[in-house]
Parts: sequence; C-alpha cells; structure tokens
Amino acid sequence: MKEKIHILLSFTFLTLFCLSTSTTQQFHIPNNAVLAQASHIKQRQLLYYKDKFGSRNELASVPHSLVFDNPRLKNAYIALHAWKLTIISDPLNFTSNWVGSNVCNYTGVFCSNALDDPSIQTVAGIDLNHANIAGYLPDELGLLSDIALFHINSNRFCGTVPTSFKKLKLLFELDLSNNCFAGRFPYVVLGLPSLKYRDL
Repeated sequence: MKEKIHILLSFTFLTLFCLSTSTTQQFHIPNNAVLAQASHIKQRQLLYYKDKFGSRNELASVPHSLVFDNPRLKNAYIALHAWKLTIISDPLNFTSNWVGSNVCNYTGVFCSNALDDPSIQTVAGIDLNHANIAGYLPDELGLLSDIALFHINSNRFCGTVPTSFKKLKLLFELDLSNNCFAGRFPYVVLGLPSLKYRDL
C-alpha cells in the first residue's frame, strides 16, 4: 500500500512539475512586447490631454491650392483632416483616400443636398463601422453641421465624445458602440434635437 502511495505521490509531483514548466513557457512575454504595450498605454493617455483652453489643437490646415464647391464642404475637409491627424492606426486603410477637396469621394463619407439649400452638397453621413481604426474624436467634428448619420462602431476610438457634438443639430443616428471611450456618460448627446437612434 505504501508503495502505491509513493508511486501516486511521485506521479502527482511529476505531473505538477511538468504543468508548471509548460505554463511558465506558455505565458512568457518578451521584453519588446511589454515595452510596446507600455508605449501604447502612454500614447492612449496622451489622447486625453487638452490645453488650458480645452482644445487638443488638431485643427487641420487647408492648402491654398484646394478649391471647394461651398464653405460647408471646406468645413467638412477641416473636420475630416483634423480627425485623420488623430488616427494612430488604420490597418484596413479606410482613410487612405482622404486626400483632396472632394470629401464626398472619401471612403465612409456620404454627401447629399443640404436640407436648407438643396442647390449645394454637404456631408450628410459618416459610416466607418468595423474599420478597426484607433484614435480619438477631435473637436473639429462639430464643423459637420449637416451630418445626419455618424456610425463608427467596432473600432478602437478612445478618449471622450467632444462637446462640439452639440453643434450637430441634424444628427439622427449616432453609433459609437464597441470602442474604447472613457470618462463620464456623454451628456452632450442628450441635447441633440434630431437624434432618434443612439448606441453608445
């Protein structure tokens, strides 16, 4: 009987030793992965920084060579390029064609006639769902005053929803779900008069 207990204890000890060895090897994280993770955390923390005026200073400059059909499309250009400056990762290249003055041809950007002036085109919607983009939402997005649809679910946007969203009076659908936003509930979205669909 003692011999069976001795064999059983030896077998148990050997099994535990093998499991602990394989577990240690399986979960070994190389130093460069730890440094990369630390760098990513630091970069995300910087995205929360604002200066004493409450701005992150992303304002995109408009090259003098660009011509726009109307001032609203110029504002859309400023908003979209300020947003592009905040993007730190776009692995599927959704924003790779966000160049030039024809913002209506940008991937994920949709234009339509303005409700108050059907003779001009404006940016009416943005749909970047499932693009896996990392970055944050700049204050300049408040320049998209004609936008009715803003869908960016299933990305890696972080930070907070800018208070400039209060200028989006025509916004009907807002989908910010499945991102990495932080902070308090974005009460700014509760004051949007046209908003009917909201997924945060």
